[in-house]
Amino acid sequence: MPSASSDLLRQIRQRPGMYVGDTGGYGLHRLPLLLLQAGALAASEGCGDEVSLHLEEGGACSFSFNGSLWPSLLVPEAPGDSLARLFTLADADLQAPRPDGAPEPFLLVSPYEDLALANALASELEVTLAAGGSTWVQSFRCGEPAGPLRALPGSEGGPPPFRGTRIHFVPDPSIFDRPRLSLLGLSWRMEELAALHERVSFRLRDDARSLEAHHRFERGLVDYAARLSAPELPLHAPWSFQGSHDTTRIRLSLQWCETPGSRVSSWVNQLRASGGTHLKGLISGIHGALHHHAEATRRTPEFGVYIPSVLTEGLTVLLDVTVPRPVWLGPVKGVLANEECEFAVEELVQTWLSQRFAEEPAVAERAERVLDHVIGRYIARG
Repeated sequence: MPSASSDLLRQIRQRPGMYVGDTGGYGLHRLPLLLLQAGALAASEGCGDEVSLHLEEGGACSFSFNGSLWPSLLVPEAPGDSLARLFTLADADLQAPRPDGAPEPFLLVSPYEDLALANALASELEVTLAAGGSTWVQSFRCGEPAGPLRALPGSEGGPPPFRGTRIHFVPDPSIFDRPRLSLLGLSWRMEELAALHERVSFRLRDDARSLEAHHRFERGLVDYAARLSAPELPLHAPWSFQGSHDTTRIRLSLQWCETPGSRVSSWVNQLRASGGTHLKGLISGIHGALHHHAEATRRTPEFGVYIPSVLTEGLTVLLDVTVPRPVWLGPVKGVLANEECEFAVEELVQTWLSQRFAEEPAVAERAERVLDHVIGRYIARG
């Protein structure tokens, strides 16, 4: 009689679109993106600081992380079968609630179970884990173990061949229309993850294009904002803040520039969001802080004609929001609907900016330039 895990793996292979979106380029690229997310999460927990993807000529992909991707109790010990059970969802509880604030997108309950999707949709997959002075290997074929967990012989008195976790897989050509990964989109996502996870390196190599990319930001969102603003004639260095209000946590970096246009990016539980309550709260918070500063400097009559929509002119802003249970508008995640998030972000941003304007003369001086800037933008609009 087939096990529940075998049934689930069979369902994933029979209806892959239900789990990764489709069997074209979008669904195919969900597999390495899930690996990147798992690596980023492990890095944020202090398990390592380097995540790599290698796109090979034949369509295979190698992922590596210089640490363990899993909690210590999942590290295999002879003659354990932890890796086989993990990658076949033998211990999965699909009815369990997802962790509060879980990074998006977790397709199953946790990022560790999401890794089983790559296994289910691969014709071949091999996991290598170097831990505790030993190196363990588990191979799979079409989602099923291709043999027992095996230990690689160590070099005499030397270290293991590498330290950490490696996952090598071949997308199943019987499932995906064009089972070939490309550089497009992957480097962009790695750059975002590097901004969200400071001091973690993300490396990408594409053999077919003979291209390599490396993303690392020592100060996370601050350095990313500075990079985006560099050609836009910034008015000041990026300002940064992090804080929490009830169950909402935010990290923010913003910078006004002389050049027209806006560069506004936001993430909710590490998923890119195109709009929603958190961005409404951001604009309201910035507007409130500038209005209070205008009152303190007796510029309220000028500021009275100013409208909040002008704020995004010349603004680079990066906003990372974490909420326990995100609620999205429409079938495609992208617009946040959590009402409590708007108030929380507005309060945090307004309090932070107002305090900086009041307590730091250098910042207040720059705020005067910002006021001149935004009022000038409004006047220019006629």
